[in-house]
Amino acid sequence: MPENFDQLMQSINERLTAIGQAVDENRLKQLVTEQFGLLMNDQDFVRKMRFGGKTDGKLVGTKYARWGLSVADIEFLYDLQESLRGQKRVNDPGVYEGPGEELRNTFQAISEAYYLPMEQVRAMDRRAIDDLFPRIPVTWLGGGDRELAGRGAFELTEAYQRAMRAMDTAESGYGQQLIGAQYVSELWDAARGESRILGLLETFEMTQPTAYLPVEVDFPEMLFVAESTLNNSSNYSTVKTGSQRVQVDAKKFVIHQMWSGEIEEDSIIPFVPFLRRQQLLSVAFYGDSLVLNGDTTNAATGNINLDDADPADTKHYLAFDGIRHAGLVDNTGNSKDLAGAISLAALRDVKGRMIDLTNKVDWGHPNDPTDLIFAADPETADRIALLDEIIAYKQLNGQALLNGEVTRVLGHPVISTIAQPKTEADGKVSTTASNNTKGQVTTFNRRGFKVGWRRRVKTESERIPATDQTRIVLSLRMGLGRFTPTGAASGIEAADVIYDISL
Repeated sequence: MPENFDQLMQSINERLTAIGQAVDENRLKQLVTEQFGLLMNDQDFVRKMRFGGKTDGKLVGTKYARWGLSVADIEFLYDLQESLRGQKRVNDPGVYEGPGEELRNTFQAISEAYYLPMEQVRAMDRRAIDDLFPRIPVTWLGGGDRELAGRGAFELTEAYQRAMRAMDTAESGYGQQLIGAQYVSELWDAARGESRILGLLETFEMTQPTAYLPVEVDFPEMLFVAESTLNNSSNYSTVKTGSQRVQVDAKKFVIHQMWSGEIEEDSIIPFVPFLRRQQLLSVAFYGDSLVLNGDTTNAATGNINLDDADPADTKHYLAFDGIRHAGLVDNTGNSKDLAGAISLAALRDVKGRMIDLTNKVDWGHPNDPTDLIFAADPETADRIALLDEIIAYKQLNGQALLNGEVTRVLGHPVISTIAQPKTEADGKVSTTASNNTKGQVTTFNRRGFKVGWRRRVKTESERIPATDQTRIVLSLRMGLGRFTPTGAASGIEAADVIYDISL
C-alpha cells in the first residue's frame, strides 16, 4: 500500500505506463472527472453522502464531531451541564464546576445563545402583567375587582394578585434561562413537524401569562339607502361590527426523568441525540393530545378522558379544555351518536353542523379545503379510507399529504392519530380498557383555534446523593385559544365530534 500521495501517484503512473497509457496532468484530470461523474450518477452513493449529514466547520476535530453532535446537541449538553454547576458530587467532596473547558469553548464558538438571570426573566413577566391589566375590559371582572378596576386600582384587584402569584409559582426562582438557543428552537419546530394535530394550528408568542385574542364575531350589514340631495340630509343609519375576546392562559408542563449514576460530560455525550429525540416525540404526542383531548373537569365522576374514575391531578389533559370537549360537552349540538358504521353521509353531515348562521360564519365549508380536518383514531381512519366512494374518487392523486393523512373526504384531509382514542358508546374513554371499542372522528376548522407559547423549554438538573441519581426536568408553558362568537364555550362552532362508531 503506498504510504503517501507521491508514492500513490507513482504507483498509478507505473501501472498505466505498463498498459501503454501515457500519464500527464491533463490525463489525470480527465480520469478524475470521468470517475466522479460516474459516482454522482450512482443514486445509492449520493444517498449515502446526503445521509452523512452536515457538520459545523468549527466542530471538526472535536470529540463532539466524532459523536455526530450538531449545534443544537452542543447547546443541550452545555445547558444540562451548566444546570449542575455548584451541586455536590457523589462520593467526592467537590462540586460540579459546570461545562468543561472544551465544551465551553465549543459552545462559545458555534452558538449565539446566552444566559439571562432568572430574576431578570421574572422582572420582565411582572412588567408584562402590569401592562396587561389596564387593558382588560372592566366588564370581565366581577365583585370588588370591578369597582377597584373602575377606579384604576388594578394592582389591588384579586385577579392581579392571582396573576402575580401564578407567575411566582410558575417559575422555580433559581438558576438562569438560556435565551436564543438553537436546540430550543429546533425542538419545537421539529415537534410541530412530527405532530399530527398541534402542527396544524397557528401559534403565537405569549408576552404575558394571560393573553386575549380578538375574535371577529360578525361583519357590518350593508344597507340600501337613497341618495342624499339636501344640504341638511339626515345621516345614514350606522351599523356595528361585533367583537369578542378569547382568553388564553399559559399552563405549565414538565418532563421529569431520573438517571442512575453521575451525568459526567463525557459519559452523557453519546446519549444527547437520543435524549433530544425522545423529547421531540414526547412533545409531539402530548402536544397533539393536549389540544385534542383537554378537559379541566377533575372529579370522581371523571371527564372525557377517564369517564368513570378520578384522574390524577398531574394528567396533562387537565390543563385546559380542548377540541373534542367542544363537541362532546360545550356545544352538544355539534356532535353525533352514530351507533353504526362510518359513512360518507355521516362525514358530510358534519359540515352542516359547523355553520354559524347568526354570525354568518361557515366553519364547515372553508375557502381552503385543508382548513377543515377530520381527525380519527387509526382504525376509524382506515375504515374511512376504504369507503367505496373514497376509493372510486381517488382523491390523493397528485396531492401533498399532511402528517398521518390517509385520504381526503369531500376535499378535506383525514388524519390518523393515536392521540384520538377509541371510547365507550358515550364518546368518553373508560378506565376499563376493554370497554373502549368505539371509533371517533373529531372534525375541526384549524382557523378556530390557536396555540400560545409562554415558555418554549427550560432544562434543569440536580444530583440526588441519597440514591446516586440525577434528576432531569424539562418544563414548558403553553395555552390553547378556542374561538367563540358569544364569549361562552357553548358558542363554539369550529369543531364537531362523531362518536359511537362501530368498528
